[in-house]
Amino acid sequence: MRKNQGIVVPFETCDLATRIEHWPHALTAPELADLLGLGKTAIYDLAKRGGIAHYRVAGSVRFDPAKTAAWLREREIGVRQMRRAA
Repeated sequence: MRKNQGIVVPFETCDLATRIEHWPHALTAPELADLLGLGKTAIYDLAKRGGIAHYRVAGSVRFDPAKTAAWLREREIGVRQMRRAA
């Protein structure tokens, strides 16, 4: 297990959406960018376009871990293909 930002999860057996879901506080754009392997500008642009649920607190953009995990799961290619086949 690895400890990351106060989260202890079985890193090797846990998917990205689950790690995000267990984040102990609202995600910042740089935190989410790091988790997704994107630049923080890409995250800000995605939020600005309404592509990902977010909220503003005192001018800062924050992402709810549960909603972000759900958003990520909706974009999982394997799940989408399985649903179409069913």
